[in-house]
Amino acid sequence: MDMRRTQWVERKVGIARRLNGGECGADYAEGVMVLCAAISAVAAELWPGTQKDRARFVEVLIQYSLPCLDVTRLSLPLLVGGLEQSQSKSDRATLEDKFLRFDRSRIVTGEEVDHSEAEVLSLCPSLSAKFLRQFSYANLLYEEVRSGYVHQYSTGERADSWPMTSQSDTSISYCNWVNDPHRHIHFHFEWVARVAIDVAKAIDLASPSVPCPDPNAWWIHGTAP
Repeated sequence: MDMRRTQWVERKVGIARRLNGGECGADYAEGVMVLCAAISAVAAELWPGTQKDRARFVEVLIQYSLPCLDVTRLSLPLLVGGLEQSQSKSDRATLEDKFLRFDRSRIVTGEEVDHSEAEVLSLCPSLSAKFLRQFSYANLLYEEVRSGYVHQYSTGERADSWPMTSQSDTSISYCNWVNDPHRHIHFHFEWVARVAIDVAKAIDLASPSVPCPDPNAWWIHGTAP
């Protein structure tokens, strides 16, 4: 079986780990840029073309990452922050009361506070899938990490480069900000590395005909299940 994508991504992950560990004066920024570029490369091989970079980056994670990596999980702190800027004040209050009632100084992780689209919709059925999926891990990794570092060499405004816990099995943690009422998301390096490797491995094992036709509906647009 041809496992060339897996081998290629594993080599990039090795480079990224060294950068994240401080080699060449690098840190998290350079490490995750390499990881996200590897994911983008695999997605572009499957669905080549222009003006769909975000859609295919998210799609490759949705279609090929392992369920245990929870790339469809919604960031509740960022979702509640997004609802504060919309007209859905009652939905914001509902979600905040249900999931985010804890002391502001407490360190929290994604495993503690984040939930699935189905769980959120059961409480707030008026919210659309298209809106909610903006707050999925898959999309936030693209917008806040991949695009942030590529375009401005820093995370996006809703993310941070520092983890709030050193627990090795944590995928997501949230940073407190004195002048910002909402927490910022941090994607832990090893979780992103595992996503990159597992996506490449799943594609190699599935052996799809490459390039593939675009999906009838991209998941991020909210019309695909």
